[in-house]
Amino acid sequence: MTFRAMILGFAGAVLISLLQMVTKIRPNNVVLPFGSVTTILPGIVFLLFLLALINVALKRWRPQSALRSGEMAVIYGISTVAASIAAQDEAQYLFPMYAYFFRASQDERAGPFRQFVPGWMIPQDPAVIEPLYSGHTTFWTVERVTAWAIPFLCWMAWLTALGATLWAWNAILRRRWVEHDKLSFPAIQLPLEMCKNAGFGGLAGGKLFWLGFAVAALVESLNALNAISPNIPSVGLDFSATPLLDSLPSPWKALSPMYLTWATLHLGVCYLIPSDILFSSWAFFLLRKALEVFGYAQGWRELGWDARGFPYTRAQSAGAWAVLFFLLIWAERKRLMSALDAALSRRPLTGLEDEATSDRIAGRVLIIGTVFLIGWSVMSGMSLAIAIAFYAFFFLLNVTMTRIYAQVGPPILELYYLDPQQTFTTVFGTLGQSPGPLTQFSLMYWINRDHRGQLMGHQLASLKIAQETGVSLRRFGPVLLFAFIVGAATCLITYLHWAYRVGEDNFVSGGWRESGAPTAIGRIREWVYAAKGPDWLQISFIGVGAAVTYGLARLAFVFPGFPLHPIGYALSVCFAVEYNWPAFMMMWIIKTLLLRYGGLSLYLRFVPVALGLTLGGFVVPILWGLVAYLGAWYT
Repeated sequence: MTFRAMILGFAGAVLISLLQMVTKIRPNNVVLPFGSVTTILPGIVFLLFLLALINVALKRWRPQSALRSGEMAVIYGISTVAASIAAQDEAQYLFPMYAYFFRASQDERAGPFRQFVPGWMIPQDPAVIEPLYSGHTTFWTVERVTAWAIPFLCWMAWLTALGATLWAWNAILRRRWVEHDKLSFPAIQLPLEMCKNAGFGGLAGGKLFWLGFAVAALVESLNALNAISPNIPSVGLDFSATPLLDSLPSPWKALSPMYLTWATLHLGVCYLIPSDILFSSWAFFLLRKALEVFGYAQGWRELGWDARGFPYTRAQSAGAWAVLFFLLIWAERKRLMSALDAALSRRPLTGLEDEATSDRIAGRVLIIGTVFLIGWSVMSGMSLAIAIAFYAFFFLLNVTMTRIYAQVGPPILELYYLDPQQTFTTVFGTLGQSPGPLTQFSLMYWINRDHRGQLMGHQLASLKIAQETGVSLRRFGPVLLFAFIVGAATCLITYLHWAYRVGEDNFVSGGWRESGAPTAIGRIREWVYAAKGPDWLQISFIGVGAAVTYGLARLAFVFPGFPLHPIGYALSVCFAVEYNWPAFMMMWIIKTLLLRYGGLSLYLRFVPVALGLTLGGFVVPILWGLVAYLGAWYT
């Protein structure tokens, strides 16, 4: 917790949060490819890489000035927590969702429902909203800054409460998950090794590590050079089979869409995932695709992206994740009750020595934060019942995702097939619901479209790395919460600056397009103008998803070594392996062969290769992005 570590950490937090937003814009120029959809954020890995290179020189020429392992952990934690809330699926979508609702082009579709959005949530003057899309102006005028000031402060209060509540969940669950269950955190093994060794060393060093890095560098470099000159061969890491499948005769065209991704960073991360989860993920995914073909052949399913009908993947996903959450909460029931009891008592504080905070403070923050979030939403126009249901489902997903992040750590953890809006309107219907609460419920889709930011997961990972490097969790815990606030503020201000300067319509990847704002408006209209009761067919498939997940959990408990894991099934039906299931399959085959013919020792010997692949897969594309910027070319 040195001064320089704090300065470097917050400087990295601001810079990476800014770059993650600017990467979605690319205004008539080029920017570094700092994407933010993977479970390890590329910008953070690149920052560690640069610090490791600097430390190599410092250890040689000025060893007394070299960064220590604890300092690297502090820098990593501050930067990654800030960058998580500034990721593509998080605060980047906040203002675009609500601004689009008041855009002139949406007067007919959204007009009847605008009365249900208070002015303190978003400016509603067309003179303020329309320039967001046309650009060629500036945010930094007295009129615009004044118009956005109240919405900015109100949403920052909401985001602060959100970050604090997730932080409290981590403070309560961390010891059980990290020290009792000894979760392995596969996704963060690379940053963990780099922080523990204050650079390159241990598993993140040596010949095998640099061999893996060289392989990734070669593959990524060929692909970058191919963008300049098509005569240079490339190595296909991403392939869309959709056009081919669309041309197939019925019913096989129902396999579309399908993507095949085996990028080097995906392969590196998947090597560290438990074999039973690797196998279950791709096996259940292919089974799901086979059922989609069967459903289309029987006339029970439509064609296309997120098609409706059998096997009702969204419904199965809801049941699967609900059961996973309740299994987790049942296992942690005594720990949670202890924290809540401490929050309501006056006993002396406990857990200050080796935890981010005491049980009393964590319990109180959890209670107060949750009540604030619910109250905030009720003030915005949500009904109390919908607000309670929304946040219950939100925390259900985030707690479960964090457990999976720590236990499995897939390259991408995406829940596109699972959101509160779709789930609750399926189960309870919308008959008898007022338009106001439904409007607010639908517009909150910005924070739960697919959850790739892993807000709670990055907080827990930062505490894990801090503990491994000897950083005081008591001192570091509050810093992580402040980093969350810094990342949120940076993201929102950066969006406003660039939207007015460039124009959302000129963004290469417009936030309002990807955030699902049109989807949110369409849902409001459907719920109000074509209200329906509960969908009992889909409810039955929620039960199927729940039953399969619970059954797999029981089988895995009763029969050690059972090859099918409930987490693998849950990942296969929530969109988490939609792109990279080939990487899961390939690494399962490789791990199976290594363990069968070489044993655990041979498998562990190649862990540095996997870490090298991961580092190269993140760093080399960013380096080529810098070359593209300096050379004024970009594809």
